[in-house]
Amino acid sequence: MLKLKYSFQPVTLRESKGYNRHLFAGDGVRQGHLIYAAKMTHIQQASHEKIKVLDGIVPQELYQELINVSHSIEWKYWWTTDSNTAMRYWHHEVGHGGKENAEDVSDRVERHPIAAFHLYQTWLATHIVPHGARVLRFYLNAHTYGTDGWPHVDSSRPNELTTVLYLNEEWYPEWGGETVIFNKAGDIAAASMPRRNRLLTFPSHWLHAPRPLHKAFGGLRVVLVVKFALPTEAWDDIARNAGIAELVRFLDNSGSGAVTHSGRSLLTHLVGTCRILQSRNADEDVCRAGLFHSIYGAPITHCTLALDRIAVREQIGERAERLAWLFCVLDRPRCWSESGPLLPLAQGGSIEVSAREIADLRLIEQANLDERGTHRRRTPEIAV
Repeated sequence: MLKLKYSFQPVTLRESKGYNRHLFAGDGVRQGHLIYAAKMTHIQQASHEKIKVLDGIVPQELYQELINVSHSIEWKYWWTTDSNTAMRYWHHEVGHGGKENAEDVSDRVERHPIAAFHLYQTWLATHIVPHGARVLRFYLNAHTYGTDGWPHVDSSRPNELTTVLYLNEEWYPEWGGETVIFNKAGDIAAASMPRRNRLLTFPSHWLHAPRPLHKAFGGLRVVLVVKFALPTEAWDDIARNAGIAELVRFLDNSGSGAVTHSGRSLLTHLVGTCRILQSRNADEDVCRAGLFHSIYGAPITHCTLALDRIAVREQIGERAERLAWLFCVLDRPRCWSESGPLLPLAQGGSIEVSAREIADLRLIEQANLDERGTHRRRTPEIAV
């Protein structure tokens, strides 16, 4: 009988036998100015809104750097899951937090010599998880053909979130390797292929597993896993962030990533303004209006996108679109000194605006100015 002996010594990915690095030639994700763009994918047989799949969401330069890192780090082949210790796979630890860890390990990630890990942690904290979330674990796993995954949970605690970023240059369905998430009956509730720049998030206490790889695949299926402890009742914030991601992809496809605004791209400014409104508990329409607040042009910045109002209304709704349009056509900041209902237009004349709309527009203006760092410019208080 032939016996195989494993050394359990760290090796680099390039030293791993059978590794075949694939060159990325495009997978439907546009290169260049993709800042925060993402596309919500409807997961086949998904049965719960707490499972999210976001495609193309990580900034391209950061994502490519993470892939490059995965090609050069040391991998240890002996890691196991508690549900079946006979199942071994490749692992690289970053945060050094165990399965039952409840302490924040973000400072360990910040001190790691590979800067891309810290940058990714910061990006997740800014764009995906709610304020106050704690990093409990941060590591990379990898599977080759023959290293089968096993159903397991990441935590027994209910208010924790697992984020899985697939670090693969390309992927084909015939290679297998999808992540499956089970419902309470043991049936597959959701499945996600490990596509390039795909982020999967789900509750950490839900049963899940990586499916086996086909022998036709000769490399490593790599995932970067970061797990968070969430503030109480934070799932609504995560769902809202995922919904916004689809709108950001729409804006990026409309050219906002290529338009300059305050020394950065317009898309970066729009996303930042929306995030500020979210942090201030503005309602959904106001947040969406903030995300689109400069698309029709503005008296100061002149950042205009070739967007039809009807198309925008279909994306964000009638109220949010009207707020975004008003923000672009009003004579700012002169209009803020008016009490309404008639406010001056930048091109002359005036328009009737409700008291609620004035209040919403002032919230958007404050977030707009704060995002640009002009804290000395404040809009007047309003009483409604």
